[in-house]
Amino acid sequence: MAFKIKSTLQAVESYLLASGYFGSNVAVGEPKQPVAGAELSAAIFMGSTTVAETTLTKIIEQHIVTIRIYRDMLAEPTESIEFELGEVSSDIQSDLIGDYDLGETIRNIDIAGIYGAGMGATWGYVDLGGKMYRIVDISLPLIVDDSATMAA
Repeated sequence: MAFKIKSTLQAVESYLLASGYFGSNVAVGEPKQPVAGAELSAAIFMGSTTVAETTLTKIIEQHIVTIRIYRDMLAEPTESIEFELGEVSSDIQSDLIGDYDLGETIRNIDIAGIYGAGMGATWGYVDLGGKMYRIVDISLPLIVDDSATMAA
């Protein structure tokens, strides 16, 4: 079975670019080096794809996308890093849960995890090319209609 994830990733990328939080510092795939001059940046990558349900005519899938938000760990004052990441990650999750329409074949966000893991965020640190970043990973479980194809 082949999942068509490109449109899912592009829909999330378009939302993040339009959000105004990251300027043009949004990438599909994890960056390999520090983002020059960006206060906040984001990356989008796939976590998993599963078949959530099938009907006689279509396949309903769950695509779990990770939205990773980066902030230079050495920025000052230190507490502002936590406040800013907390505010931005909360706003993004609220917008996605609310009225925002990701379009394409994305039906909705599986907020409570009816088909598996629900929406959530975890915090951590990552080193990119020798520069440390404070990060927030938002796990975004999307219910997607009929992007998988079956082959014999």
